Amino acid sequence: MQMKLKYYVVAGVVLLIVLIGSMLHSNDIQEFQVVQSPTGAIDIIKDGGIYFKFMPKIWTYPKVETVYFSNEKDESKDNDGVKVRFSNKGEGDISSQVVYRLYNTNEEILKMHEYVAGSQERVEELLLAKLKDIIMEKASNITSSQAVENREALAEQIRKDYVNNKELMNNGIKVEQFSITQISFDKTTTALFEAQQKADLQKKTAEAEKQNLIMQKERTEAEYAQKIAASKGAAEVEMMKQVTDAERQKKLAEIEAQKKVAIEQLAKEEALVKASKLLELAEIEKKTEAEKLEVIRLQANQKIDLAKAKQQEIQLSGAITETELTRLEIDRDTKIGVAKAIAEGLSKMILPKTFIMGGGNVPAGQNPMETFFQLMNVKQAEELAK
Repeated sequence: MQMKLKYYVVAGVVLLIVLIGSMLHSNDIQEFQVVQSPTGAIDIIKDGGIYFKFMPKIWTYPKVETVYFSNEKDESKDNDGVKVRFSNKGEGDISSQVVYRLYNTNEEILKMHEYVAGSQERVEELLLAKLKDIIMEKASNITSSQAVENREALAEQIRKDYVNNKELMNNGIKVEQFSITQISFDKTTTALFEAQQKADLQKKTAEAEKQNLIMQKERTEAEYAQKIAASKGAAEVEMMKQVTDAERQKKLAEIEAQKKVAIEQLAKEEALVKASKLLELAEIEKKTEAEKLEVIRLQANQKIDLAKAKQQEIQLSGAITETELTRLEIDRDTKIGVAKAIAEGLSKMILPKTFIMGGGNVPAGQNPMETFFQLMNVKQAEELAK
């Protein structure tokens, strides 16, 4: 009995552990779960961690997922790139990357869960189906060359209709991002591209050679123009230098001429001043000599007046017999007095160095002083005769 009891206890413990283990479940924070209990009740577990549910059925979905629909092996193993035909009949495959979200409101999550029946592959099938419709429609409106040349423009057109697509959102699937990763073409289109590329390369080569010739021509013209400009500039510099030298020489000549004129003007002014001073000096000397001569004349006249007074006194006294004697004495004294006065005057005077003789009655070779003395004697004789 004791052994059976032990077995029952152990079995009960194991059963309890199994029962507890079947009720213990967990969720990753990057995922959410749709949990259906045995009674059919639905719960959506959005938080990460452990929770308890008795024998539930659980469907796990990623909150946000990235999927590649591509023919590139490093992107997708399904080789599920979208095949398209362009407007020029060229064919190709468009590989892309899609980011979508399943984590929304509880109502949208339940709608998505019912629509895909809990299958992640079903979600991606719906995404790919809608993507094919959009890509094929957009590719049919452009040529294969335009798809290559304007790849981002094509991606933008697809993105406009695919991101936040209402039909997918109605089923609880929200596309958030789309991008084209690769566009590949069939052999025929690729051969056409290669031919076109070769033609474009030849055209670009020809254009490059043309541009090179144009650049060489422009370079040659620029070098020629530069040489002309340099030559012209050198000539202008030389001409400016010569003009400057000429102007400098002219200025120096003008300064030298002005200097000479100034010197001559100064010499002239000095000569005029000197002449003026000499003239003033001559005038002073002339006036001085005239005054001296006037003194001499006055002294001579005084002698004559004294002689006349003495003669008159003799005449009035009646000394007739002594008249001749007195006359002779007076004449002698007069001549002596005049000569003495003249000698004294001449010893004190400075005669002018230059005599200006007027008329033309002076005998040739006669000394002016002799003429002066003769005039004085004549005047004195006239006075004595009175």
